[in-house]
Formats: sequence, structure tokens, C-alpha cells
Amino acid sequence: MLIIAMLLLSSSQLASQIFFPVLPQIATDLQMSQGLSQMMITGYFICLGLSQLVVGPLRDKYGDRQVFLAGQLVFVVGSICCALATNTECFALGRLLQGLGAAAPLLISRTILGAVYRGSQLREALGCLAMVASCVAILAPWFGGVLASWADWQFVAWALSAYLMIVALIGYWLLPTELSSNVAVSLYPHHIFKQYLALLSAPKFVAIALFKWTPTFIYMTTQLYFPFVLQQQFALSEAQFGSVMMLPMAGLLVGSLLSRKLQRHLNMAWVTGMFWPLLVLSGVCYMFMSFTLLNALFAYGLVMVMFGGYFAIYIQMLSEHFCEHAGSANALIGACELLLFTVLAVACNSYFIDVPSDMAWITWFMAVLLGWAWLTLFLSKWSWHRFLLDKRARSM
Repeated sequence: MLIIAMLLLSSSQLASQIFFPVLPQIATDLQMSQGLSQMMITGYFICLGLSQLVVGPLRDKYGDRQVFLAGQLVFVVGSICCALATNTECFALGRLLQGLGAAAPLLISRTILGAVYRGSQLREALGCLAMVASCVAILAPWFGGVLASWADWQFVAWALSAYLMIVALIGYWLLPTELSSNVAVSLYPHHIFKQYLALLSAPKFVAIALFKWTPTFIYMTTQLYFPFVLQQQFALSEAQFGSVMMLPMAGLLVGSLLSRKLQRHLNMAWVTGMFWPLLVLSGVCYMFMSFTLLNALFAYGLVMVMFGGYFAIYIQMLSEHFCEHAGSANALIGACELLLFTVLAVACNSYFIDVPSDMAWITWFMAVLLGWAWLTLFLSKWSWHRFLLDKRARSM
């Protein structure tokens, strides 16, 4: 199951990240403005967020394989549409279909391990998944830039389509057909809405979600801001931009490795608390250091270390606290993340970010939200008592 989870997660990651280095090329060929080309990226995230709200309950009711195959078919069709695009409308349709289809592999990759593993086995499996996700995130922009330098951005889309078809065949053979839970799931819209509303009203759910929402929002904001600023200000080509972006994205791998190592010796309260200062330090870099290429990559890299450190932890906490409705819980987190925070990322780039130091205020505000999440999860009287006991027990 770990292998198929890795393949499914990589599918959605590639579709979201492989086009970043070729955004300026796509904008030129299809005669799009910078804002419109950015909307082609954010449109994918918006459709991905919306479709997760439907895919989550479907997965809980019908299982993994059926839902995956339906979603992956739409995913492949959307990628082929992008590859064949000769105008803005066709490319936009392809990106929308990609977003709708990508929800199935993304959601199932996050839930399937929690249905199979428990305890230390789940922690180790999620650690491995986080490392693979980090590697894909590191390599995807570079890979997209290299492919574009060999041919053009349409070749990038054809390569993505071929990969998605291979994953579809593997998923057909390896994904289980039986349900992972015997809990009755209603697909009536008002029942789904009530379930989502109940989750959003639970402080514990929101606190867990913030460990995914905050780094993702900064990631989206930065990925929309950096391609044009770095390529224009430092005269980088698509391939060069893809290569230099591997440096901060390597922070994902560093963070996932550190998190896996630390969780063997410390509890979640300590591990999550140790990654939080990186967010504050990233804002300090944007505010007080000159905007050179190295400094920009370093500030972004600090956030990516935190992102990698929190990835497996958030899935583990969600699996432990909301296991009976894992699909719906993951879907709601993904939908809010991609709908609300994508819109906020676009708004920040359009109306707030004029100079690099503006990124500092965004980063610090997210640090405040994440601090509240940590306090909510780990600083209640019961949690604080357990926090101290666990620390004392591990030191003996």
C-alpha cells in the first residue's frame, strides 16, 4: 500500500508543480497576461478543492479503487487537453479537468495508509510517504524546466499524461476494492454539509488542519510570486529557474527526515514546537535581509523545512482523531486549503505584495495562527500534563 500511496500522491504533485517553470513560456505562446497565466495555476487548485468535497464522502462510501479510477480518467483527459492546447480556452479547460480529477489520487494517498497501519507502523509509513513527496516536490520544477528546454511546454503536458496513465494501470491492480470502514455514510448533500460543519466547529480539527493550511498558503503565495520576479530580476531561463528552485524545495526532504528522526525520541508536542520558529525566521529574512537570489531561496527554504516536518504529522493526527471519516476530514482540509487559501494567495499577489518585505508580514501572520493551533492541541491541562510526562519518560 505504501508504494501505491506514493504513486498517487506524486500524480497530483506533478500536475500542480511541473508547469511552474514554464508559466512565462505558456503566457507568451497563448498570449496571456501574467495574472491570467497565474489563474491557470490557481484554477487547478480551486477545482481540486471543490472536487475533494465530493470525492471524500464517495471514498468513504464506495472505497478506494472505484473512486480512484473515475478520477484518474478525468485527470488524464485534462492533461491531454493541455498538451493539445493552442489557445487559452483549451488550456484552461485542461487545467480545470486536471483539478477535478486530481482529487481522487490525492485524497486516497492520504487516507489509505491510515486504513492499513496503526501506531509506529503508521508513523514510519507516513514518514516514507513524506520523503517521497518531498523528493517529487524538489524534482518536479527542475524536471518541468528540463523538458521545456528540450522541446516546449506542450511536451511537458504529454509527459505528464503518460505518467498518469501508467499510475492508473498500477492503481487498477493494487488498490483494494473493499471498504476500509463499516460506518454508514450518507451522500445526501444536507448530510454531507452537516458533517463538514461539525468538523469545522471542532477546535481540534481546525488546529490539526492549520499544520497543513499555513505552510501550503505560504507555498502557494511564493510559487505565484517567484517565477516572474526571479526570472525577470535575475535573468533566469525556465531551466535555470527550475534548477534553483530545487534548493528551497530540498527543505521538504530535510524537514521530513528531521521529523521522522525526532518522533523516535520526542512526542508530537515537542516536534511540532521545534519546527515553528523556522516560520518566524523566514519572515526575518524577507524583512531585514537584502533581496538577493540566495537570500530569497533561503527564506523560502526555511518554510519548506517546516512544511516537510509537518506533512506526516498532520496526516497521523487526522488518522488518529478522525479515522471513521478519514476521507471527509481530509477532503475538507484539502478543499479549504485550495479554495480559501488559493484565493488569498492570488489576492496577496495582486493587492498586497509589492516588495519582497511584504512576504514577511504574511509569514508572521501565519506563524501566529500556527501558534494558536499548537496551544489548542498541546497546552490544555490534560495535554500539558501528558507533554511533561512523555518528556520525562523518554529521558529515563
